[in-house]
Amino acid sequence: MKEKKKYLEGTGKILRESMKEKVKYKVVILGKEFVVYPNVFSPKYFKDTEFFAKCLPIKKGDEFLEIGCGTGIISVFASAKGASTITAIDINPAAIKNTKENIRLHNIKNNFKVLKGDIFKPLKDHKFTVIFWNTPFGFTTKNNLTVLEKAVFDENYKSTRDFIKQAWKYLKKNGRLVIGFSSTLGHLTELRKILIENGYTIKILKQTLSKEAYNVKFELIEARLK
Repeated sequence: MKEKKKYLEGTGKILRESMKEKVKYKVVILGKEFVVYPNVFSPKYFKDTEFFAKCLPIKKGDEFLEIGCGTGIISVFASAKGASTITAIDINPAAIKNTKENIRLHNIKNNFKVLKGDIFKPLKDHKFTVIFWNTPFGFTTKNNLTVLEKAVFDENYKSTRDFIKQAWKYLKKNGRLVIGFSSTLGHLTELRKILIENGYTIKILKQTLSKEAYNVKFELIEARLK
């Protein structure tokens, strides 16, 4: 636990460093250029976005939902991989503007909706074949998180629990959750427990070791209803 606390403190330091950005700037992810707005979770400072974008398991025709879209990079790559419809949701107003700009930048013409709200709240009854969230895997007891901190930290895993408990209502038959996670920074045992309690089977699709404040392991996890 002391080791995990040290890693999370390092992550918090990087997050605060990213908050010094005051104007939008550009990054290159997997050969594509993207705009990043201030106060949006940034792949300039965190390497997991590139890993998840590269390994995202999308089949042609998938109906894709991204929770916590941030810059919209993952959703843009879902489109490039063949998703037929894309819905991107974030609670951060800056992230909504950021995602819309990156959609325009990449001239995406297919059905792409960007909605402001908390997890599934902006949705009605639409169902998806793939629901992705790069979850805020940093467990914390702090309850006054900023919208940017909520991209990394989750108070008592409340948002993660709500996401998993509600997701079945928005999954098509044989649909799947794809979860971005870090066992270095987060509690993988607790995530497994929440998924199993809600009737999911779990498979780690990919994992990688990345250098941030420390060496951090990231996992891409697939969960399906039994």
